[in-house]
Amino acid sequence: MVSIDLRETSGVVLAYLGDSVWELYVREYFILKGYNIRNLNKNVVKSVNAKTQSRILRDILDDVDEKYKSVINRSKNGNIKTFPRSCTVMEYREATGFEAYIGALYIDGNIEKIKEIIKENLDGEDK
Repeated sequence: MVSIDLRETSGVVLAYLGDSVWELYVREYFILKGYNIRNLNKNVVKSVNAKTQSRILRDILDDVDEKYKSVINRSKNGNIKTFPRSCTVMEYREATGFEAYIGALYIDGNIEKIKEIIKENLDGEDK
């Protein structure tokens, strides 16, 4: 999709990209479910945060291709200086790794994998 070498790109930069890609596809997912704006926002906010992203990463990590595991690890261990109070430092680092994974999938044009992760891990979020 985009011509960026994953091995040479900063993990934090990949996470920056992945954060916006994740939110875009999560929004699309809930819009396609036919939610009104109030329920859209409630479900998106619940799905686009460090705690949820950390949980999803832990759930899927065993199935992640080795190529992407190195991106995740590089991002988790990146030079992050500030952390929000809404989660632990480890959750925030895992969420950063997750976002970098999403960014890497996007760069590789693997949009279907992103949508699969959303469907498998957010299906129960609205219940």
